[in-house]
Amino acid sequence: MTIVKKNATLYHLFQYSFYPVILGLTAASSVLMMMYMHPNDYIFIPGILMMVIIMISVVVEHIFPYRQDWLRNKGDVLSDFFQTFVVLPSASKIAELAIPIVLFYPITWLSGSLGIIGFSQEWGMLTHFVIALLTCEFLYYWYHRIAHELPLLWRFHSVHHGAERVYWLNSGRFHVLDAFASSFLYFTPMLFLGTSPEAVILVITFSSITGFMEHVNIDFKAGWLNYLLNTAEHHRWHHSLKIVESNTNYGKVLIVWDLVFRTFHLPKGEAVKKVGIQGNPVSRSFFGQLVHPFRKGS
Repeated sequence: MTIVKKNATLYHLFQYSFYPVILGLTAASSVLMMMYMHPNDYIFIPGILMMVIIMISVVVEHIFPYRQDWLRNKGDVLSDFFQTFVVLPSASKIAELAIPIVLFYPITWLSGSLGIIGFSQEWGMLTHFVIALLTCEFLYYWYHRIAHELPLLWRFHSVHHGAERVYWLNSGRFHVLDAFASSFLYFTPMLFLGTSPEAVILVITFSSITGFMEHVNIDFKAGWLNYLLNTAEHHRWHHSLKIVESNTNYGKVLIVWDLVFRTFHLPKGEAVKKVGIQGNPVSRSFFGQLVHPFRKGS
């Protein structure tokens, strides 16, 4: 790995290949598992892939960090771990291992029972996936944007932005009520579109993987994918201490709605400086984060 760092060509190759390789493996592995697994077992696909991606990213983050100072423990590791792997999965946070099990059965059952559009199976899984993803992302975009602009919702969402660094373990640092609301709204469209079970699993998988990858402290470049997907390159600006920079890049998987509504922010040749929030700081402890929205001045 030291050889890669010292060789500019090899390092450049790593930077531009890492993210596409992760996405390609995610897509290929998802399809292959659905080909050989029983439909009742599809719910385990996002969790299996998340475990693999987490293990890879933790290692790579320490070898090729975007910011060396973001590797240092700031007294936030314990609460971040508890938020990401214990609290948020139970609150329907899609990016962690338990969430597919919580969401898969109600979504697929209600899709068949309440489907308004009633996707034709002849359209194929890919068409289902694209339409469902665009619709879910549209609803999430507006919830996320309003959570930044409406003081009441910002009280809860600011828990996520109170982090003093952006790294893999605080990808799930959300107030439990904010996590529940965003997950519920994100998946609601599929309940009414009649989305196929396979497409539902793909949406859950990609939202989990890309949501996690937005936070990794890895020095990768997404290239042209930055104009399709919301990547870590966007999300670091979304965590900027400057409000004019952080009130941008609201997408979860896709960045297309930010392009449409002109909230896309990715200045070339620049790097985000400080991250966090102005004003009332958010505690590093889990309990402090839990009560933060109810404190005066939050």
